[in-house]
Amino acid sequence: MPNFRLTGKTAIVTGGTKGLGFGIAATYAHYGADVVITARTAADVETASADINENYIKGDNRCIGVSADSGKQADIDRVLAAAKEAFGGVDILVNNAGISGKTAAILTDDCDEANFDKVIATNLKGVFLFAKSTAKEMVAAGKGGKIINVASVGGLIGGKGVVAYGASKAGVISLTKTMANEFARYGITVNAICPGYVITPLNEDVFADESIRTKMESRTALRRLGEIEDIAGPALAMASGCFGYMTGTYLLLDGGQTIGG
Repeated sequence: MPNFRLTGKTAIVTGGTKGLGFGIAATYAHYGADVVITARTAADVETASADINENYIKGDNRCIGVSADSGKQADIDRVLAAAKEAFGGVDILVNNAGISGKTAAILTDDCDEANFDKVIATNLKGVFLFAKSTAKEMVAAGKGGKIINVASVGGLIGGKGVVAYGASKAGVISLTKTMANEFARYGITVNAICPGYVITPLNEDVFADESIRTKMESRTALRRLGEIEDIAGPALAMASGCFGYMTGTYLLLDGGQTIGG
């Protein structure tokens, strides 16, 4: 029967201190994985890892936090070294760290080169660097592994005012397919998750506006916004042995937004 337990596995979740990243990290920890969470701010990783250890872990596994910028190779190397020292290596990587950047139409001055470069560097280059470095560790260990990249519905549809974000997430989907092709021979699967509108601590103030919430809900077939657990559950399944035969694809978690809800 399907087994969603992650006991004996080690997972790295980038951007794991808030929102979707925290939900995924806490879920993995609850199901038995040792977890390494990252974020740029040391205080955030300390607070989030303590929360997971105190409230979500049910066994003798644990969670540690490492402050790191996912777009910097030196920081990535430090995270992987910490995972190896604490847990012996890494079996699962969730590339979740990302930013939205400015909301601005392409022809406006606010949609500038600096903003575009910043979003691409974090959302796409960061995924590339972290996945490449982690895959090397997985290959050296000889046990295979799972890489899960958090993309977005924005990488599939042309949303207005989010050119850099959409381009970065479309790039993540393409990168996922290429990596899946190249890493398959080593027993490493690479897949992506594409969330739609999901309520997180970062946007709950926006969705508290009834008119905005109603507008967004009307764009989904299910007529509701997603919750963090709507993403964390599938992310758990993808990290478990249940999705061992899936690679190079994306899981669309959008409540029916892309089917013209």
